Amino acid sequence: MERKEFMSLVGISVGAIILQNCLSGCSSKSDPTPSGGTTGGTTTNPTSTGFTGNAASSKGTIDFTIDISTSDYATLKTNGSALVVGDVIVARTKAGNFIALAKACTHEGTTINFVADDNKFRCPNHGSEFSTTGAVLSAPASSPLKQYTATFDSASNKVAIK
Repeated sequence: MERKEFMSLVGISVGAIILQNCLSGCSSKSDPTPSGGTTGGTTTNPTSTGFTGNAASSKGTIDFTIDISTSDYATLKTNGSALVVGDVIVARTKAGNFIALAKACTHEGTTINFVADDNKFRCPNHGSEFSTTGAVLSAPASSPLKQYTATFDSASNKVAIK
């Protein structure tokens, strides 16, 4: 093998490795166990017990109710927690307020995480940050997340998202 051919093969191999790492790091999957005080990588099936309504924007208007006394949604009993339900991330602040935003980062569609300690949302891929109202706090995202109204009925332990 000649030196020129060898260097060409090495360059192609290194390029393929770099491309694979970039594609893996830039996928739309979120880290299910994020670090730094973040939560929100857990996803629940919106057809499970304790769920009624529609949580998929592809099926029309988001309008659903979850019962946090059921095991699928019990995570939200804890202040500072979050749970992805369909196309929405539902978070409970450390103060106990419920927040609901579109789960997909407006930069590349990665599922965002809730950072309870900072009371904001962060994309695990490129670091975009969003306020509790969905406003962009830091780039690369330039568009806000859609905000939904979250109402908690303490008598029934149900959170309504519209």
